[in-house]
Amino acid sequence: MRNTNRVPLAYNSTLPPFSNMSNLALSATVPFQPGCTINFHFAQKNVRFPKPASLGMGNGIPVDTIRPEPLERALGTSKKDLRPAWSVTSGKRSWSAPNTIANDVHGSRMLAARNSVASYLDQPKTLPAFVHVDKVALRFRCWIKDDLALLTGTDRVIIHKCILTYNLIDDSFNMMEPRQENSGLNQGCILRRQRVQKPDGSGVYTWRDLFVGAEIVIRGQVVHMVDCDDYTRKWYREQGQELGEPLQAPTDPNEIREMRERRKRKDYEMAKQRRIQTEMMQVEEVKHRFLTYDRKVLRFYGVWDDRINIFGARHYVTIRFYLFDYTLDVQEHEGARTGRKTRFLVRQRIPRRFKSLDDLKDQSNCISMDDLYIGARVSIFGKGVFVYDCDEFTRRYYASQFGETMQPINITEAAVPIPRLPTPPSNGLGAEEDSIQNCKMLRPKPAYRDMAKYKKYAGKVMRFTARWDSERPEENCRSFIISFYPADDTVSIWETSGNGRNTGMASGKFLERMKLVKPGTSGTKIKNYTQADFFVGAAIVAQTRKFVLTSMDSFTSRLMDLEEQSGGGKKKKQLPAAIRLAERVQGEERESLMEAFRVADREKSGKLVVEEFMEILSRQLYGFSDADIMELIDMCRANERDFTGIVDYEAFG
Repeated sequence: MRNTNRVPLAYNSTLPPFSNMSNLALSATVPFQPGCTINFHFAQKNVRFPKPASLGMGNGIPVDTIRPEPLERALGTSKKDLRPAWSVTSGKRSWSAPNTIANDVHGSRMLAARNSVASYLDQPKTLPAFVHVDKVALRFRCWIKDDLALLTGTDRVIIHKCILTYNLIDDSFNMMEPRQENSGLNQGCILRRQRVQKPDGSGVYTWRDLFVGAEIVIRGQVVHMVDCDDYTRKWYREQGQELGEPLQAPTDPNEIREMRERRKRKDYEMAKQRRIQTEMMQVEEVKHRFLTYDRKVLRFYGVWDDRINIFGARHYVTIRFYLFDYTLDVQEHEGARTGRKTRFLVRQRIPRRFKSLDDLKDQSNCISMDDLYIGARVSIFGKGVFVYDCDEFTRRYYASQFGETMQPINITEAAVPIPRLPTPPSNGLGAEEDSIQNCKMLRPKPAYRDMAKYKKYAGKVMRFTARWDSERPEENCRSFIISFYPADDTVSIWETSGNGRNTGMASGKFLERMKLVKPGTSGTKIKNYTQADFFVGAAIVAQTRKFVLTSMDSFTSRLMDLEEQSGGGKKKKQLPAAIRLAERVQGEERESLMEAFRVADREKSGKLVVEEFMEILSRQLYGFSDADIMELIDMCRANERDFTGIVDYEAFG
């Protein structure tokens, strides 16, 4: 039954609220501890007194979040009446003013309440233990053995390497196993944060039960402690307990296999990186060498003597060494160093000693600059080449790089004539060229004929007057006309000695048209007279008889002038007109000619008019061209600017 005899407490509205607050403060029995405070707003109908969280984190340390409001400094108070208050974060609080309401009727009660509140604020400076150990964790490295009965072999035993964390604030544990890729195990969080009971039921595990080498049982699994972090080791040292040296956890067979695979992958990646770096370095080196040594080639001249073998000979070669990529190629010269070049070996790297094709794979043992110098013997695929000279660029390069001045070596040998069978003489059947073709091959071919030359000079004949050059006077006075046919280089001779009266000589054909062979040539080295051998003053030997060309006709002169203008003529070999005329007019003929000049000179001045001079001399000018006649007239003039037409025949004689 409800007690109705209890007199309810009446609310005295005549008293000020402050007096009720003071009475409540004076009669309060709740201790002033963190989390226990008094709410003086008791006039509200629903009065609740919860226990809020009073600790928080500020600047990395726990602080009191419930602070009393600072009191305002009243008028009339001095600084010495102020007293400091306590603060967790900064020690003493700022100065605050005491109670100054002295005339209030309830001042004494208010002051008592304020003193009680101030006693809470004046806490000691030492923090409680739970503040020190809040969020402090000790971390150990441990391992757990897991035996799988369904498996056999090395995969049956699994060693789990974990990290055990102990929280000092509530003696709780949590354990984590680091995750591994492709392990096939449920790794990660093994034990959530909680307290762990000892197997004997004597309590929970604490930090005193944890040390390096300890074994604890968690959920039926034996956890072996092998190591801890530096902070844990330092914390134990502050507590006066020294932890042992780290222990070695047993090796997991799966980890061994994983480490082996990881090592293989690492070695592969390292080899790949080294290969990439090597290739990059090679590319940079090739780029540097290309920019530095491009188009710089060392050229050596050598000789390969292959005469020890049958049909062997001396081969003159040129070795070109390219500084850009250390490759070389070989060129061969036909017959001598200056002969026509042919490719002997393409550009490549050549091993120093070649025995099989496998030697080509070794690029480190190839011919380099150290093997090439004057006097060296280089083996190029088994062929010994002796280096006897180099070009000027190679000589300067070796002098600047190695300080060596190389001098050429003389390798010339005395020429040994090669014996050969003589060419048999012609049997008179056919031309000489046909007989030679029969000696050259079993199935002879027709002799070569220059058709372009035949078309150019077809129907053209070069005629020269000649005399027989003989020691017998009766033969020396004989005259001839020699006709040369430039189309096929044939010659015919016609004698004109019997044209005059009482000569005692007959005129007619002296030599049939044919090719004249030069004296001293025969066989394969036979040479015939050509157009270049015919000019005034030249000597022609025909059938052991020597003829001297004394003049030529106007057509031959014009033809030779055209050949001279086109660059193919040989008229430059013709003797001067004065010399040719002096050879023609000698002895009695010269005296009779001078006597005719004196008879024509009626004034006896030694000079004649050009017309009279040329009329007397015309009988001796056959075969002379207009240029030759003008040359003779220029010789008879007083000076170069004499245009009077008077000729000094005495100077001419």
